[in-house]
Amino acid sequence: MFSFPGSDPKPIHLDLSTLRETLAYMHDDMCRTPGLEKLRDALALALKEAEAAEATTRPAKVRFSAARFLPRRY
Repeated sequence: MFSFPGSDPKPIHLDLSTLRETLAYMHDDMCRTPGLEKLRDALALALKEAEAAEATTRPAKVRFSAARFLPRRY
């Protein structure tokens, strides 16, 4: 991976609600599959961690810029 000197690393944007839904979907599948109890338990732990992280984070602020419509010049 390339890095540019002097550039500040940008914060990573994670969609925790989508992550939580995906983990819940996978956890439900593992509950119905015999022999994958350890994986089911690990997914349950990851699901709890995702819920805790989602509860402590603030939603991202979305800034909208005002739309300006310029007259068309012919």
